[in-house]
Amino acid sequence: MDSYLEIAEIVLRAAKRPLSPKAIVEIAYRAGIVPSHLFGKAQHKTLQARLSEDILKQKLESKFFRTNPGVFFLSEFRSDPQIPSEFKDPFHARRRTRDLVKSSTLAVTRKFVESNIPNNLNWSDFLASARSSDAIRYVEARTDFDDLYIVWAFSVVRRDKDILSYRIGKYRDDRDSFSNRRSIGFSESVSFDNASLFSHDFGIAECGLDAVLTDLDLSRSVFVGGERPEAPEVLFYMAVVGSQPVLIFVMEWLCPDWFEPTTRRLSLNELRWIDSTHIPNDISDFEPWSAEALIAIIKDSRRNSYDEKNKRTAGRAIRIRANAR
Repeated sequence: MDSYLEIAEIVLRAAKRPLSPKAIVEIAYRAGIVPSHLFGKAQHKTLQARLSEDILKQKLESKFFRTNPGVFFLSEFRSDPQIPSEFKDPFHARRRTRDLVKSSTLAVTRKFVESNIPNNLNWSDFLASARSSDAIRYVEARTDFDDLYIVWAFSVVRRDKDILSYRIGKYRDDRDSFSNRRSIGFSESVSFDNASLFSHDFGIAECGLDAVLTDLDLSRSVFVGGERPEAPEVLFYMAVVGSQPVLIFVMEWLCPDWFEPTTRRLSLNELRWIDSTHIPNDISDFEPWSAEALIAIIKDSRRNSYDEKNKRTAGRAIRIRANAR
């Protein structure tokens, strides 16, 4: 077991109450149980990342759970009659993906992306061409590369003509252009772990599905009624130039009419459905990725209203937005 997790388990079992990572580390040092090989000024941040990663990967099998944002407790105490009930209610927080340890991240060379934008390739042909040109690769996570576009999956949840939107809190994303802005996307950078032998898209759709299920705390059967949803058609991809260029693959997941997420489960703010056929009056209130994606989806919907029913123009809405991140 991870040394940080062992420390957390010992401290929480002795305290018998939920604690923040900072409190856990402070108690551990006072008790003299921190191994000499663990050091640093931000150990509580490392501990929080390890706890979050364990809960994300192990889910109900994890020894830990959250009782509030940034506060953790031991799962074993949920059945202890001597523990107060307010300490037993799990808080389903959205994972902080940038805090978790990830494997190598998918990226495409900047030269290839920007030279192929005028070609207007659909998403599948774009990936195939990038592969044949040796322009797509995995790079070390958490590293900025000016000459690469990091690949992100951006999932939109649709119910009939409505798209799910929410307001981003600082607990989820503290970037200036994203914090406290509205969003329509559940996003995650695509990693090596998302791909499989059956992936024809480097695991982009699988990554998008994982982001939706994790954020909404849902099972895979919700969207299609089966054990494993079929990967959706990627609607389009966007090249976004900022401090770290990103290539965003936008996809759409259809949910049942009865589906209605709650703030408690999402730990996101101001959840509401918005009409996907009209550009909202408050479009400037949306974070950059969502604003571009929403405008493209609405324009695509209007074009398709003149085509045969339900026909998609997948992959043709490609744009660059400078300084969007």
